[in-house]
Amino acid sequence: MKILGILSQKSRQRIASHRLICILLTILIFLFVTHDAVHAVPIIKVGIFLDCKEINIKGDKGLKVFEVSTGENLLLQKNNNTVKIVAEKQGIRINSQSFKTNRGIKIMPVADGFLQVEGKKYRGNIEIISNKSLLKVINVIELEKYLYGVLKLEISPNWPVEALRTQAIAARTFALANMNKYIEQGFNLCATTNSQEYGGISCEHPATNKAVDDTRGIIATYNGKPINAVYHSDCGGSTENSEDVWGGYVPYLRSVYSDYEETVSPPNHQWDYSLSEQEIIAKLAQSGHHFNKIREMIIAEKTETGRVKSVEIWGDNKKVTFKTNDFRLLVGPNLVRSSLFTMESIVCSRAEPVAQNNELQVPNPEQEDSQKKVSDILKGDRDFTISELLELLNRPKKMPEPKKSTKSKIIENSVDDTDLTVIFHGKGCGHGVGLSQWGAHGMAKLGFNYEEILKYYYKGIILTKLY
Repeated sequence: MKILGILSQKSRQRIASHRLICILLTILIFLFVTHDAVHAVPIIKVGIFLDCKEINIKGDKGLKVFEVSTGENLLLQKNNNTVKIVAEKQGIRINSQSFKTNRGIKIMPVADGFLQVEGKKYRGNIEIISNKSLLKVINVIELEKYLYGVLKLEISPNWPVEALRTQAIAARTFALANMNKYIEQGFNLCATTNSQEYGGISCEHPATNKAVDDTRGIIATYNGKPINAVYHSDCGGSTENSEDVWGGYVPYLRSVYSDYEETVSPPNHQWDYSLSEQEIIAKLAQSGHHFNKIREMIIAEKTETGRVKSVEIWGDNKKVTFKTNDFRLLVGPNLVRSSLFTMESIVCSRAEPVAQNNELQVPNPEQEDSQKKVSDILKGDRDFTISELLELLNRPKKMPEPKKSTKSKIIENSVDDTDLTVIFHGKGCGHGVGLSQWGAHGMAKLGFNYEEILKYYYKGIILTKLY
């Protein structure tokens, strides 16, 4: 009986152990599922076509159209035909059918197909909002798939792998930090450089897609939050403090010396651009500043690294001051490529001055004849007697000074008779804050990995795997 009791006790212990293991497994599964739900891949809404009157959409395997408000009310299904969507005052017209909807429509591909919007192929779904007879076309897509359509437009797929991974993390972090940028308009980011360039499937590349996959879910954080991971093409030798460009102090956006760009020879590392007076006047008029004449254009203020903070333009009786970012937008950011520049002003007369020192010289016939003879001697064009040579040598001492007219004076050209040309001599390309893409290229080429590159350009950050 004692043996049976002992066996029974051991059996009970085994059963208890099994129960404990089952409970622990249940808890672990629950935690895993909960963690996966909390840290699922974020969905992002990208404004790809904004304020258009109509749009053409096709599904390569067909498409379905739903109301956004319910998500279940099927409005239309097409197999392969293109649907034309037109904005109306009370809603949206799809081909010949009108639908009244306040929140717009959702278009989904059939099966595992893709949607084509105006001939460009996109992953995910499309939402369309009608507002004041204009359409906003929005691509609803997972963040990782969105990055597929970003990276190739922001960086060359032929660059070193660590540079591509660096850009993938920066782009992912930037997207998360700016999710509310256009939220009032019904989407998170736009598809231009105002956010990040995004082109859908047609702009993907295997190398950049792999860089996204290699860094899946990794973001740069500061104090536990995604940083505003701004980046630019080429810093020109050093990056800039955030407050010196945009006016607000950001602890991780600090100026750093960077000569890594020079190891890979960026195309716009040094550049020149000239701007005529008439071009300046025309561009000022577009911004509401009207000048008849430009007297001067000067650099008003610089940062410690030599970047221009503000530019002053002087006219007849007034001046206007621009912050450099605004000035670059005025002229064209692809022309004045960065704020790291010097300016050279050239004033050209419209007519050559007739005389110097404000005086008109009256010709002296005797002097002209003497000068002609001396010229003939030097050229060997004539033979002279000894007496003629002696006369010529002695005559200059006796020749009268040129006569000055007291009746007719010509005044030097006034400023109104001149044109101003400003020549910019610059370095780098872009705003100069945060990550330098060409700098990342240079660092990767020298053997730095993506973590080292990111921590060099963004100070005090931690790389965090979000999902």
